[in-house]
Amino acid sequence: MGCAAMNAGPYSEEKVQRFIGEEFVPIKSQCFWKERTELMKRFDVIWTPTFLFQDAEGKVHRKLSGFLPTGDFLAQLKLGKGMVLLEKERNEEAIKWLERAAKEHPDSGAAPEAVYFLGVARYKSTHEAGALRNIYDTLLIKYPESEWTRRAQPYSQIPG
Repeated sequence: MGCAAMNAGPYSEEKVQRFIGEEFVPIKSQCFWKERTELMKRFDVIWTPTFLFQDAEGKVHRKLSGFLPTGDFLAQLKLGKGMVLLEKERNEEAIKWLERAAKEHPDSGAAPEAVYFLGVARYKSTHEAGALRNIYDTLLIKYPESEWTRRAQPYSQIPG
């Protein structure tokens, strides 16, 4: 679901619209702040644009609110798709999307989170602790100031 502002900025770019059309089932809804719509209430929409990452059953796995530049937005879409797949235990597919988010958009705000969960997905696929250690090592080198590097710090104790 996306509310308002969908015809402006990166959301109007052909490559963004093509990507969304190929990888998601987009639903657009109007948002009214004086009297919130039923969809706004149901999904706790507090600002626009809002994007919900839902599975086929309609369960919301991730919510993204606010404007993002094109590269950051595409990174968030790929991260969001990867996270839905990871939560559905489709680890190999999740790895593909999380790798894309991290590698194709290394300067985006989503990249450190994608690296973190890429390691989690790899660990869940192989049960090899080295995948967790790799999370920390990669984040420390590429994103030393990131919150995700701090979250991965316990993995630094795993032998490399």
